[in-house]
Amino acid sequence: MSKPIANPFSRILLATDGSQNSQQAAALAAQIARSYDSEVTVMSAIPSISGRPAPLEGEYYSRLINKADDNVDKAASVFKKAGVVVSEKEIPQDRASVVNTIVEYASEEKVGLIVMGTRGLGGFRRAAMGSVSSGVSEHAPCATLVVRPRGKKEDEGLEVRRILVAVDGSQNAQRALEAAVDLAKHLKAELRVAHVVYIPTLFWSMGVPGSAVPTDKIEEDAQDAAQQLLAKAVKFAKDAGVSNAKDELVTDLVSPYQGIVQLAEHDGADLIVVGTRGNGGFKKLLLGSVANSILHYAGCSVLVTK
Repeated sequence: MSKPIANPFSRILLATDGSQNSQQAAALAAQIARSYDSEVTVMSAIPSISGRPAPLEGEYYSRLINKADDNVDKAASVFKKAGVVVSEKEIPQDRASVVNTIVEYASEEKVGLIVMGTRGLGGFRRAAMGSVSSGVSEHAPCATLVVRPRGKKEDEGLEVRRILVAVDGSQNAQRALEAAVDLAKHLKAELRVAHVVYIPTLFWSMGVPGSAVPTDKIEEDAQDAAQQLLAKAVKFAKDAGVSNAKDELVTDLVSPYQGIVQLAEHDGADLIVVGTRGNGGFKKLLLGSVANSILHYAGCSVLVTK
């Protein structure tokens, strides 16, 4: 297995809209930035208003800019309170969409981590996981951390004490493992490495006429392979310095995303780390399936690695 890179989150971009969830995202981003000594940029993107009647455009757009400026300052104050310096404040204008604005900036500036809330106001109005957060997670060139609301206060319940990472033996899952291990070390969090044994229904319908399908053998082989995979991943984590790493094998007849989401809830995970695609249960699946489903249904924050 490869070794984690020295500082995967040297540059962090926080996308904010001024909502409470965005402020919670800022608090978690500040925690990570402090641990990694990261360079931080706070952005409030203004969506295109080309369809608005011309007489109202100037005044309306001016209000949007002022509001975005307030949002950026509000989020920057969270970093200042945590002792983290915000190096840049960005209020992009005249872009096609909020998603494109965030993704293009991250690509141009070589950002290592984008942090945002699941939903809010302003550019994120009515944009839950199906649009902005999901769109950025899918198209961003770097890792994306989507912060789920927890508690009623802006900085309540955001400490990451337990991290759950999903592995399946693929390269993308390996990158997710590396990120999870690195975060567990920096944040002094517990680490759980999980794999969902997923056997497609096709296997249960196969077989030679007149003979039984060897379902027991299929399950046994799948579980043996999963145990070996988990043992290798846990060893990697412990060799990297995460002594509390443990493995979690899900053998219930559930889909990969259901297994991860249910396990995270059962174990009280504060953060799920998942790759964009992989092998086994994640084969040929992009954010539209496993990772995107985890983003939609997880009760905690989710980090999607690239």
